[in-house]
Amino acid sequence: MKTNILKNLFVLGLGVFLSVGAVAQDQPQQGKPKKEQLTPAQRQAKMLENYKKNLNLSDAQGQKLKAIQDRKVKDMQAIRNDQNLTRDQKREKMKALHTAHQQEITAILNAEQKQKFAEMQAKQEARKQQMREKRGGHQKGGRMQYKMQRNK
Repeated sequence: MKTNILKNLFVLGLGVFLSVGAVAQDQPQQGKPKKEQLTPAQRQAKMLENYKKNLNLSDAQGQKLKAIQDRKVKDMQAIRNDQNLTRDQKREKMKALHTAHQQEITAILNAEQKQKFAEMQAKQEARKQQMREKRGGHQKGGRMQYKMQRNK
């Protein structure tokens, strides 16, 4: 009888322990609000509004910028979907596309807007660098290098 009671208490304790763990996993992390995932179209619209606001774009410049962004999204999607390219080749093509995209944007801006645009790009690059450092500064192949070091 005593062992039966101990068994029941053990099973009850185990059940409570497992249910508390399951409930804890369902709770959102405190202090970190979950970021909303934007679609590429939403991201482009947000970027366009940001450029219009910060660069004081005219309506004509806004339309040209939208066309440039739409073309970039289509070109990037084509690169992502190209099964004949390696990951490094895709990365290089995307970098080249990004550079061309930046040049196209710069071409439609006046001198004052170009200066503001360059400042915006510098701030964005600084934020990217901070995030890289925050994540541990992984370089190309960082995950694989870590695994190789760990397995030695």
